[in-house]
Amino acid sequence: MMTRLDRYVLRRHLGSLALSALGMWLITVVIDLIENIDTFIDHQAALGQIARYYIFRTPYWVLLALPITTLLGTLFSLGGLARRSEIVAAKAAGISLHRLLAPLYLFSLCMTLAAIWFTDFVVPGATFRYNSTRDAIRSYSRTDGSRQQVLLQDVAGQYIFARSYDHQRRRAHEVTWERTDDSHTTERATSRVALWRPDRERWIMTDGHYYLFDGAKIQVASFDSLALSQLTLTPEDFARQQKEPEEMNHAELSRYILRAEANGEDVQRNLVDLHLKIAFPFTCVVVFLLGAPIGAGTRRSGRASAFGLGMLICFVFYGSVKAGQALGWNGIVAPWLGAWLAMILFGGLGLLLLRRAHT
Repeated sequence: MMTRLDRYVLRRHLGSLALSALGMWLITVVIDLIENIDTFIDHQAALGQIARYYIFRTPYWVLLALPITTLLGTLFSLGGLARRSEIVAAKAAGISLHRLLAPLYLFSLCMTLAAIWFTDFVVPGATFRYNSTRDAIRSYSRTDGSRQQVLLQDVAGQYIFARSYDHQRRRAHEVTWERTDDSHTTERATSRVALWRPDRERWIMTDGHYYLFDGAKIQVASFDSLALSQLTLTPEDFARQQKEPEEMNHAELSRYILRAEANGEDVQRNLVDLHLKIAFPFTCVVVFLLGAPIGAGTRRSGRASAFGLGMLICFVFYGSVKAGQALGWNGIVAPWLGAWLAMILFGGLGLLLLRRAHT
């Protein structure tokens, strides 16, 4: 059961978090507006377009600012309690520091779970709409139809991959077509070229090989021409812009990685990005563990000092996240370790500071 003290501490923390989040959002919007005001004016962007631009970009900014928002909120709330000697009074009443912080521990965990949901269900769709709105303002489409590394899924367990696609000529190069049954491939065809035949409304693969998988047996046959009669994808499907990793949720990116890996593509970067979708929301817990003992130990410093300290810590934290991401991208460490490296280091440091804090 939550006590009156628990509700008081949590209320102060929520107020500081809200203030930090609002301040960071306003700063980000002002900086972005200064950078893009010329673009808005030159392309005569409507007020509705500008509003959609910032509405759809806000979820990404909220997620990106999660570490600094959490840290500043923690430093402001606990620093205020320390400066007013409320933490000392609680300890004098027999309440340990960990018991005092118990509702904040629970809240940081709940905030992490909410951030995971937010990352998977809100940010990808909003980012896709932001990119579309940005490109509409700049008066160009996201793609002219011709693309590289096309990977599409069709009905009845069909997949098709093309190294490149020429939309004007309706021609795909270095093509692989597969039919799957659950997780097993039952048929596969590879060819140098696949052409769209408008008279027959289907794709024709030329000069390739057909593979039939029957348990442990594989039957191979070459062909001059093979009609993909059951493939329902059209040239417009090939021309449609492939989503970027930040525009996909966890399930979409996982499926994309599995199919790209099956076609021999390098998925190292995508694997790191996939793990980051889960790892980054845990900054709510990691940064709180780091900021709680620092904020609780504050005596005389004000909010300006807390803000400066928070910016310094977050600068190092963001640098560590990017460093781990780069190590994972380049294969120096495993993808999961590249995504979790900063969380492990700063989480361990936070636990060490909590252990050494005077409780």
